[in-house]
Amino acid sequence: MDRIDNVDLREALQRIAENNTFFHLHNDIGISFDQMERAAKLDDPTEKSLIWVSNPGGIDCYTQRETFVKDSRGNNGVHYHGFDMQSDRKLAYTVEVTAIKDGKIYGNLFELDIRKYAESVRQNALASNTVRLYLADPRDNGQQITMPKDEFNRRYPLDLPKMTSYRYEPDNPAALYALLDGAYKDREANSTPSDLWQHTSRLYDERYAFYANQTMRDIGKLGEPNSPDKKTFSVTLNPYVANAFGPEELAKLLDALPYKDAAFAIQKGQRDMRVVVPRDEVLKERKAQAAHEKPSIIGQLQEAKKTAAQGKEHQKSAPKRNNDMEV
Repeated sequence: MDRIDNVDLREALQRIAENNTFFHLHNDIGISFDQMERAAKLDDPTEKSLIWVSNPGGIDCYTQRETFVKDSRGNNGVHYHGFDMQSDRKLAYTVEVTAIKDGKIYGNLFELDIRKYAESVRQNALASNTVRLYLADPRDNGQQITMPKDEFNRRYPLDLPKMTSYRYEPDNPAALYALLDGAYKDREANSTPSDLWQHTSRLYDERYAFYANQTMRDIGKLGEPNSPDKKTFSVTLNPYVANAFGPEELAKLLDALPYKDAAFAIQKGQRDMRVVVPRDEVLKERKAQAAHEKPSIIGQLQEAKKTAAQGKEHQKSAPKRNNDMEV
């Protein structure tokens, strides 16, 4: 996984998001930048590592500490991105905020497999029965109060003191520090230095492969041609792509498909853009895939058993060697 050190976070994440987020980009990314600016000004080191996720419909950003605390916004959000919306393309990063210089927010970006991270969170997240309320900006050493989580949930949001933010506190703070330290060591050990241009260029190429594979999976679910004349396979193009890609991008997506005569079309009586592929091309591709697929484990065992049986029959029918012949 790539890492990009000491980078202008606004510039880097803007370029990454423009590759993948087609709706609510400017509003959502602005909110995430506000969170990073706040983190840069805090003394609490557990607030300086953030989980940032770009998906086609928007951007989410959570402190890493809250992802490991059950029932928090970050914990629920990571579950959502990791398990509930797996069909969307996700670009996720751990963001280490380090400083603000000349109005720019600097830090380190670590590419993150959000599905693997969500599984780690599910296995290790800590229970919480306490909520901390910040009644003024914590950067100003404002007043803080704590209350039981059940009471907070019952009174939120109307019957509470005016607050600027809140967070769930784990019942075992030492365990949280251990989880954050483990996450830090893991990303340090499993990342490769890269630069912003190289990284975003790879992402740009990969998005065509992602949506091409998504289209092929949809076609693969069709047992037979689904057009009235049974001559073509037709599937709905990802709606984010249909609404956001221009002619040049759509042409590149067609080039990423293994079909020579695939085309986009809006069929009569329908609003969705569809990918239409001639029947013969789909069948030819399926035949080619089948030829390259390895047999299943059961198939391999059956083949090995068959080969062994054939070997035994061959031994029975083979003539005896001269030195073994009866006298």
